[in-house]
Amino acid sequence: MLARAGFTSEQSEAILQVMKDAMGDSLEAQSRILATKSEHVELKAELSERVFNSTLKFDITQRHSRELLERDFNTLKQDIRMLEKIDFDKIRMEIAELEKKFLLQKQAEDETLNELRLSMEKVEKRMLQYAVGFAGTIMAVGAALLRLVL
Repeated sequence: MLARAGFTSEQSEAILQVMKDAMGDSLEAQSRILATKSEHVELKAELSERVFNSTLKFDITQRHSRELLERDFNTLKQDIRMLEKIDFDKIRMEIAELEKKFLLQKQAEDETLNELRLSMEKVEKRMLQYAVGFAGTIMAVGAALLRLVL
């Protein structure tokens, strides 16, 4: 065909060789760029495995984080309960101490009140004795005066 277009046989062969080399280079470049079906399947499997591993790692990490949070939360609840128990124990002790002080104070007041009653009874008894003695003395003096006068 090239001979009809006016090329010599050497030129025709040179053009054909250049075209052949260019086509070879082009095919070689395409084979480097393009993947075969088996390479495509292998790449797809590798990507699927990576996605699965990534998802699995994420799930494991999330579960681990949830377990850590639950454990920390339970520890915190136990600490709060323990602190509440300690506080309630302190309050109970303070109440018991106050009740004891109150009872001691009440006993002291009762003793003081009993002492006052006893003192009042003694004073009343003395007053009664003095009144009887005074009345007896007045009667004796009155009787003595009556004897003298009569």
